[in-house]
Amino acid sequence: MPPMKRPLKKTQPVVNKNKKLHSEDDGCGKKTTRENIINAASIVFSNFPYYAASIRMIGKEAKIDHPLINYYFPTKAALFEEVLRTTIEVYYQANIQWFEGLSALGPEKGFSLYVDRLIDFALNHPKPMRIIALNLVQARQSDIIPGYQLLQQFFLDAMQTFIRSVPVKGADFDIQRLTTNFNTMAINYLGASDYYAGILGMESQSPEYLKWVKDSLTCIILPWLKQLLEDGETDNRGAG
Repeated sequence: MPPMKRPLKKTQPVVNKNKKLHSEDDGCGKKTTRENIINAASIVFSNFPYYAASIRMIGKEAKIDHPLINYYFPTKAALFEEVLRTTIEVYYQANIQWFEGLSALGPEKGFSLYVDRLIDFALNHPKPMRIIALNLVQARQSDIIPGYQLLQQFFLDAMQTFIRSVPVKGADFDIQRLTTNFNTMAINYLGASDYYAGILGMESQSPEYLKWVKDSLTCIILPWLKQLLEDGETDNRGAG
């Protein structure tokens, strides 16, 4: 009778207790990876419009396997909306701060300081304006990007910030026209600065080009702003 074979004992895989599985990653780990993805996506989306950017590009920028991105953001659209929401909020909060201390300066000095703050923001935080500039214009209704309503809301919020911060009186249409024109020009001149500076034969971050931006905004917007301020003063005197 042949000897009986001892049944093999099943061995359990060795698990490093200090290393958690991806699906069991703690909140801190998830946040770090998620933030890394968002930061990488903001870099990619600030260099390519939504339809030209890809998840593969973002994975390469984040230095992770691009399929991992789907664990945090199921679609490119969801990731883009998050980036757009984040960057617009940064811009919106900065815009509120740019109005601080301007009311006592008068229109010329106040507008000059506001534009200086805007340009400083664009130099130190270029991604918000670049992302907006790259995705602002859509050719057809079918091409509207995810989160496009966030861009539209941004212009409305900018108008409300202006109304709360500047003592102007006038029709909402006139105020909206002023703020929309200003923000559209500023975002294009600073968010697409390589293009406009190239036309002028300048470097996009050179003092020469930035002076051109400020002079252009001042020449076009300041007279318009002063007219709205004067209309407000006239209304106040009439009410008295």
